[in-house]
Amino acid sequence: MLKKALISGLLLVVGAQQAAADGKIFVQLPDMTSYSGAEAEAFLERVVLANVVSSNCAGYEVTDEDWSLLTDAADLLAYGQLKLTTDDYDTNYYTPAFEALDEAGTCEEKGPDVEVVLGELVELGGSREALPDQDAAYEEWRALMDRLQAEANAPTSGKTKTK
Repeated sequence: MLKKALISGLLLVVGAQQAAADGKIFVQLPDMTSYSGAEAEAFLERVVLANVVSSNCAGYEVTDEDWSLLTDAADLLAYGQLKLTTDDYDTNYYTPAFEALDEAGTCEEKGPDVEVVLGELVELGGSREALPDQDAAYEEWRALMDRLQAEANAPTSGKTKTK
């Protein structure tokens, strides 16, 4: 009976980890630390648009590994370099990218940049191949993203006006 309980518990933990990753493929992330200010903002705009275009425009689809590279690089820029809140990230980058899809010619005009952006991310140390140990990669990725989001969404220190 104890053996069955232990096995069931182990299966639940393994299943929970896989469910937490939600089928995501983990890749080596690029080093985005050289980006700041306007340069980081401009590159974030391109990475987010490449993600949106590759997910919505025929002929510019990417692999699951490429999608992870795009989305994680965007998160590294947004939360790590620019310290954007989740709301500012969505409002200032994802909303305009999705709005661009409503404009005629966006796919044809911006689609070719998907491969260019992916190439730039590889030049920065990112990879378009899955990491061999996906479970360990998930744990590292989750810890990194939790830390970056907490730092970006933390209240700023300084004086506040009180009554």
